[in-house]
Amino acid sequence: MSSREIAELTGKRHDHVMRDIRAMIVELYGEDYLPKFGGVYRGGNGEVRPCFNLPKRETLILVSGYSVELRARIIDRWQELESQQRPAPAVDLDNPHSLRAALLHDF
Repeated sequence: MSSREIAELTGKRHDHVMRDIRAMIVELYGEDYLPKFGGVYRGGNGEVRPCFNLPKRETLILVSGYSVELRARIIDRWQELESQQRPAPAVDLDNPHSLRAALLHDF
């Protein structure tokens, strides 16, 4: 997704989105990765201007930082998923029969 699309969808100024993307990329990967995501577009006057083109992961990282509601929903969902995990059954490590049963059990 382009930084221009992100700016439009979030209601933020494009130059602010560009600043945020730069900071995010440098923090995640280092400055050497900035060109990997760089792009250009033609402005209304035909002038070539810089933009960023982000893959899905980086777009989600960026926009989740813009929305407290979105961050809360992500955290709530992770907590829900973690609460649904079955705890591993207790295994008596000193009992060979217990160990064998645990190894043969389909978790």
